[in-house]
Amino acid sequence: MEQKKGTKQKILDKARTLFNELGYNSVSLRDIAKAAGISEGNLTYYFQKKVNLMEELLASGEDTFPAAPPQTLEELDAMFLDMQQTVQKNLYFFMHYTQLSQISPKISQMQRARCREMVEKLSFALQSLQDAGLLRGEEFPAEYENIVDTLYLSILYWAPFAELRKDAGANCPEYRCHAWRCVYHLLTVRGRDAFVKSLNADFQVIPKF
Repeated sequence: MEQKKGTKQKILDKARTLFNELGYNSVSLRDIAKAAGISEGNLTYYFQKKVNLMEELLASGEDTFPAAPPQTLEELDAMFLDMQQTVQKNLYFFMHYTQLSQISPKISQMQRARCREMVEKLSFALQSLQDAGLLRGEEFPAEYENIVDTLYLSILYWAPFAELRKDAGANCPEYRCHAWRCVYHLLTVRGRDAFVKSLNADFQVIPKF
């Protein structure tokens, strides 16, 4: 039993590496079996199709997102950084986000559940910082909802967008910087002072007037 469990995990690990390096569409079950040092028949004992392997990878993924809403700008920054690192570690998923939802109802359900969870957490994050006096109130209806949608939509498609920018010969900022550019205009005077003291040395996002 332990040997089977070890083989299954090895398959998952090799698949994640190959998907990240080459992309989901360019990797076959034969490629994964070869990387794992087993026969293709042995691999299909655990995963009959490549999409089944992807489903297992996503279901077994570790959630590193902060559990509690941020109380400081540093904690919000840590949240943005976690989102950025999640994309970097799971390119196999984000580079094929739309495609995977179309070929697997199970993955589509996971995506929908994750969307609801992330939107809720981002909303709580901004509300928490507003309550702390670091972010201002809304200047028009659903302003914060629009910001949350922008932050989440951006992270879903940041990886392919960065590739497009690279192909066009343009530099693409890190997602963390992009996120702050979306949020910076919400900062109160107190919030901007706190930002300058604790975060602006890492990257420049303050607009120049």
